[in-house]
Amino acid sequence: MREDIYFEAKKIVKKKKGFYRHLGAYIAVNVVMFCVIFFQEGTFEWLFPASFWGIGLFIHYTSVFGFPGRSGLGGSEWEQREIEKEMKKLGASDDFDMPELIDDDELELKEMKPIQKDKWNDSDLV
Repeated sequence: MREDIYFEAKKIVKKKKGFYRHLGAYIAVNVVMFCVIFFQEGTFEWLFPASFWGIGLFIHYTSVFGFPGRSGLGGSEWEQREIEKEMKKLGASDDFDMPELIDDDELELKEMKPIQKDKWNDSDLV
């Protein structure tokens, strides 16, 4: 069981590492293309290949981290993983059972008792 988790974590880390290498290459190559083309010719021709490569980079990002706002970054599964990571950093034991996350959007409203009107005058409420 523990080995399965290790190998799954290793695959995820390998995918993330591949994406960060792709991002680094994208940034480095586009900075060089910008400097060479813009400063020698004064044009923005480097934007055409950079934009298509950027689309490919975004697709790579979504395959690794998920679509933003979905189960990847910002979703409840992501939040659960991040909480577990932070707990491990803070020294929580592996035996600790994680409580189920409560969605903040679903709040319970308790019944309120009606307030008796005879405790104040209408002029007191102004």
